[in-house]
Amino acid sequence: MKYRRKGFVDAVQWTGKNMQEVKAFAAQFAMFDYADMNGDGAMDAVLKVKTHEKIVPASVGDYIVRGPKGDFFIEKKADFERDWEQA
Repeated sequence: MKYRRKGFVDAVQWTGKNMQEVKAFAAQFAMFDYADMNGDGAMDAVLKVKTHEKIVPASVGDYIVRGPKGDFFIEKKADFERDWEQA
């Protein structure tokens, strides 16, 4: 048998540069730090998301998802795009 995910979720993709969009979406669940991620001396934004279990770092390209109960989690780009379609 085939199954499809039911319901809807809201999500924002982390681009590494859209801090304001992520902060507006996830509010206090989105935390930012800065580190030299590329070894080029420039400080890059590092996103961490507070889930119901722990604080999880996000990679550029990951989706920050707000579930139907208001909880937040991170889903890898390939998994998100495989499992969800834009409504």
